[in-house]
Amino acid sequence: MEGEYNESMNCQVKDELVSQLIVLNNKLNLLSPDLVHGDEERAEVQQQRENLYAEIKHHRAKGHEGKPCPAARQV
Repeated sequence: MEGEYNESMNCQVKDELVSQLIVLNNKLNLLSPDLVHGDEERAEVQQQRENLYAEIKHHRAKGHEGKPCPAARQV
């Protein structure tokens, strides 16, 4: 039964969303404000991050057939 419980705690969708967020965070950290169009690029990445945060929040709350994600407690 413990194996089943641990399996249910894994969520590929959550893992993929978090991976995408990490990539965007790293990209944002690498974009120097000194670059040409740096502010525009940073704003675009920031918007993508905000959209991803909203998607993660929705998935945590109702991402499994309208029910909370079982893996949400781990993040």
